[in-house]
Amino acid sequence: MTSPQPRYVFEQVQIGKGLRPLAQHGFIVIDDQGVLSLLGTERQPIDSSPLARIAASKIRFTGGKSVSLTLGNGNKYNVSPGWGARGAFVLPGDTGQVRTAAEALIKLIAASGGKA
Repeated sequence: MTSPQPRYVFEQVQIGKGLRPLAQHGFIVIDDQGVLSLLGTERQPIDSSPLARIAASKIRFTGGKSVSLTLGNGNKYNVSPGWGARGAFVLPGDTGQVRTAAEALIKLIAASGGKA
């Protein structure tokens, strides 16, 4: 049995739960089966959920660079993809003309049936 291959990878992601930081240089990985995984700085698993069961919205006071995620299990996280670098994210597919990694993440969730 092989693990699903990453389809999209967002690097240098700040991940927090409320005001508590969980990872300064974490990762968001979306695999080819449509599961989003939050990984810590050392690539340790934090949480995961199918994209179709995720609700996502921009956090206004960050200028749209951070996203509030509510996973299918009810856990809520604040994520800032590319915040620790110069917007480092790898998108092998076409997500249209997106300005930020946060916008790309929201578009991927919406395209997979999630609430965005």
